[in-house]
Amino acid sequence: MNDQSAGWSPDSGDDDYDGEGHRLRSRLERTLMDRARRAAERDRQKGPRRPLQHAVAWTAAVVLTLVIGLGFDAFLTSVQKVLRMLDEQEARQKQQQEQVQPDPAKPIPAYVVPGDE
Repeated sequence: MNDQSAGWSPDSGDDDYDGEGHRLRSRLERTLMDRARRAAERDRQKGPRRPLQHAVAWTAAVVLTLVIGLGFDAFLTSVQKVLRMLDEQEARQKQQQEQVQPDPAKPIPAYVVPGDE
């Protein structure tokens, strides 16, 4: 009575053995084990080397990185140009406003001497 198995054992001699169900189950188990064995053999084998595919993928990655980087650089350059134009336009408007309105810090003459007529 020293039974150390955790579950059903095929040699336990169960009386409720169903012949067809057992054969179907063993066929299914055998099929699954064969599939697992083939998958394990495929995992151990090294795949074919594909240097051309790796070179093309590496080149595409480098080209894509350069295109994105140069596009970002062009975008930032255009933004800087627009900001510079806006700053120049603002400076011109400020200069025109200063010419129209006198500077409040300058002294205002109290009287005006008429010129010779």
